[in-house]
Amino acid sequence: MKSKTKVEAEEEYNPERMQRLPRGSFRERHPDYDPATAEKKVRVTIYLDADLLDYFKRRAAAPNAAPYQTQINSELRAVMERSGGAPYDALLSDERFIEAVAEKVRQRA
Repeated sequence: MKSKTKVEAEEEYNPERMQRLPRGSFRERHPDYDPATAEKKVRVTIYLDADLLDYFKRRAAAPNAAPYQTQINSELRAVMERSGGAPYDALLSDERFIEAVAEKVRQRA
């Protein structure tokens, strides 16, 4: 029988770790929440390397740290925002790069 990894064991259903919140408690804690204007999250199933997931879970265990899913989402958003559109837009507007490519083409001709 295959043994479970640390990540698999942590993600197992464990009723003792579950908390039941009283009905209506979300509205009490978040009176300004408006579902019509809230950012929408989409549930996905994704396979990540175990060491990557362990890294984010270790970060999340630090005092006052965001949950690991939030941290992963933030890192993905930072990558998306850094790219700023098509991945080669910055190169196409870089005169030094264009000149270097033109020189390579001249050398091959």
